[in-house]
Order: sequence, then C-alpha cells, then structure tokens
Amino acid sequence: MPGLRPDQVQQIHEYIHNQQLIHAIKLYQDATGVGLAEAKQAVEEMAYYESVKPPDGVMDYDNPILESRIKSLLAKRRKIDAVKIYRDEYRTSLKDAKDAVDRIESSMKQRGSSSMSASYESAISGDPFADDEGSRRRIILVAVAIVVAICGAGIFFLMLNI
Repeated sequence: MPGLRPDQVQQIHEYIHNQQLIHAIKLYQDATGVGLAEAKQAVEEMAYYESVKPPDGVMDYDNPILESRIKSLLAKRRKIDAVKIYRDEYRTSLKDAKDAVDRIESSMKQRGSSSMSASYESAISGDPFADDEGSRRRIILVAVAIVVAICGAGIFFLMLNI
C-alpha cells in the first residue's frame, strides 16, 4: 500500500475490525493523499480481504520481505532477533510481536517445506540477511577514504600554489 506506514495500516485494520469505516477511509485518504472515492474503494477492498483471510497462522499485515527476513532468522535459530525486527517494524508490544513470530514459526513447521534445521532459502539470489563479518568491506572503505583524503590534500596544496 503506497504511502502507508505499517502503523497506519495497523490502525486502518483496527478501524475495519471495529466497523469504523469512515475513520479508516479518512486515515487512508490523509496518509496517501488520494481522493475520497479512491480511499473508500481501497478501504472496502481491505475490509473484504480482512473478512476472507484466515485468522490463525497468517501474519496480521502482509509484508513478504519482512516475513522472509523473519523466516531466515528463525531458520538460524535467532528468534529473539526476529521478534525485535517484527516489533520495530510494526510498533507492536513485545507479546504481540512474539505471538506473530510464533505464528510464522508454526506455519514453517506445518508446511514442512523449510525445515527449522536447514537454512531458509531466500527468493533473492544470495541471502541479503546473512551475517557477514565485513572485514573486506572495512578495508576497502578505509582505502577509499585514504585515497579521497590524499586527493583532497593534493587539490588543497595545488590551490595554494595558484
């Protein structure tokens, strides 16, 4: 949903759940800057999908990138980090974040396609969330900084001679 932050999406879902569609439409319109008709249509679609989605075993807010990252962390047995990331992204309580991560973890176990002992395969080539010491990156960064400093000093002294 373009222009909507996760906390706004959460608030809209709460309004929909509490049958306060006018508040949901107003929040959507204010957050995205769209017209009333488009906001109404978007909120009605959200309400429809809210009513047809299964309540258990599914994240409250669809974000495939975040879910992929959480699954990757769970496969590496880093549940605490997964809960922290979920909590930071959706600004939820610790209990809600833990419950959501538990649902993701149980869905991973139910599917059986990604074993908890095996690494989670990312859809993106190479795991962008893999831990990397980054020592080579640091060396390159320091080398580039030194080259830039030398060039800057050279230009400074060249300008003094002119």
